[in-house]
Amino acid sequence: MRGRLDVTRVASNNPVEDEWSIGIGQGINGEKTLFAGVFDGHASGEAIDMAIKTAFTSLDERIMTNARKAVEAENEPGSAEVNSVLAPAFAGSCALLTMYEPKTSTLRTAVAGDSRAVLGLWSSDTGTFTAHALSKDQTGFNEEEVKRLNAEHPGEGGDILSSETGRLMGIAVTRGFGDHRWKWTNDFINFLQSNFYGSAARPKSKTPPYMTAAPEVTTRTVQPSDFVILASDGLWDVMSNDDAVTCVSRWLEAYRNGKAEEVEDAKITGYTVDNDGYPSYKATPEYFAIEDLDNAAVCLVKNALGGRRRGLFRGLLTISTPVSRDIRDDITVQVIFFKDPLMKK
Repeated sequence: MRGRLDVTRVASNNPVEDEWSIGIGQGINGEKTLFAGVFDGHASGEAIDMAIKTAFTSLDERIMTNARKAVEAENEPGSAEVNSVLAPAFAGSCALLTMYEPKTSTLRTAVAGDSRAVLGLWSSDTGTFTAHALSKDQTGFNEEEVKRLNAEHPGEGGDILSSETGRLMGIAVTRGFGDHRWKWTNDFINFLQSNFYGSAARPKSKTPPYMTAAPEVTTRTVQPSDFVILASDGLWDVMSNDDAVTCVSRWLEAYRNGKAEEVEDAKITGYTVDNDGYPSYKATPEYFAIEDLDNAAVCLVKNALGGRRRGLFRGLLTISTPVSRDIRDDITVQVIFFKDPLMKK
């Protein structure tokens, strides 16, 4: 059965820190598999899950180990060769990966960080889609992550996690690749700062590592009429799971009818500022503009950035780097339809 995948990316940072990837290859069971990933950078079933987790942690271990070996082998401070190997460890990235096996209708999702996968689940009884989260953001607002960190670092909870912002010693996520200052000792980080242009250690770091690249993996069977949305946190900052599925379901209806919805401009009435200092407007269905029928991902992003509120949309996209980073994040979206949307349900 032939499906469809729509993708788009809108930058806020320069250079953009989001990346995406798609490919078809042999899956874990040897079946033909669609792989789709979203990567958000910043400065048996159980056996299969373990294989996916091992792939994540092995890559991160390679990044961090290669960096350490380069430092230990090079005595000259500021070495360009060492700095190039250190760069992936100094930087950081969240990762969201889905693996879809058409033969078995199996969808596996692995996440490290706060990019998110949401399934649009079709009900033939109601003739509607409902949202089903396939991943849970790994931040200080995630109770399971708080429990994990408290268990691994007893007595440090109040020092390392902010209940107000959900940040782990300043960073928004609790899992990811790289991010050496949350994984290495302060002594080694201070050495890197003095010799290889590294950043300062986190002041309250006592018993690293605090972050891990080990992903949470979920597995479920999907229907041909379902779809899945993969997106970096730039989308989810302003749009809920339910509203994202509503947006795509309305896009599907318009696409099948071959006619965009009639759209009238709407004015923004104001917004508040959240605990991190960012504007906290929300993208909700009453402001959706369903008019980009060639790409469901573009439709999602345009509605996340204002939709019918044309003034807001123009304003958000007119502001450039570096100011834009305080207003909107990079946004990457993939929408996977498990069968061609023009095929009958």
